[in-house]
Amino acid sequence: MNKFLLLLLICTVGSTISKKGMTFMKYTHDARFGIDNLSCYAPSDFKGVPVCDAYNGDTDCENLLPVLCVKVDDSPRPAYPVTGEGAAMPVWNYFGWGRGHVASTKPVKASQFQTREAVDAFCADAFGSGWKVQSWQDMSKWISGMGGVDGMKYSGSEWSANADKMQSGGWGFYAYGNLRNDTRLWMDGPHDQVSTCWAH
Repeated sequence: MNKFLLLLLICTVGSTISKKGMTFMKYTHDARFGIDNLSCYAPSDFKGVPVCDAYNGDTDCENLLPVLCVKVDDSPRPAYPVTGEGAAMPVWNYFGWGRGHVASTKPVKASQFQTREAVDAFCADAFGSGWKVQSWQDMSKWISGMGGVDGMKYSGSEWSANADKMQSGGWGFYAYGNLRNDTRLWMDGPHDQVSTCWAH
């Protein structure tokens, strides 16, 4: 086989490998506070991708999915409960407060975006100034011991007064909103991984 045919074969095979992007999903809604729990994990009755892949991406970038957009306005954490054992990180890491609102766009191919800035602009065009794509890098904040069974610890004014105790969370978060729960949503994955459809 000559070099030209070998190069053509390599390019043809390479072009069939699909790039994948990371997605999140609405897991639950708490009507008491008007907040959604967004998560890597899908509810048990969801028929699609059950869990995100923050390292390699979990959904073909050519698929049509809404973009998960956020507007961080530093709203104090409402008194949602946080209970459980945690895993690699303390339980609060997985149920942090997103400090604002979430919304989802019309379904689009993630492959249409070349950069993170382009996705941010898409969110801003859809919902207004200050809206941007949800990023793994700045997902949520948590304070050790927050929530508890009644949810009150480190909520409201107590949350705002303890900014020095806040740590960055991952794998799931709460924010104001009531998104659709029948689809996964494009988001911006960890910047040191290959799980995002566009360039950072």
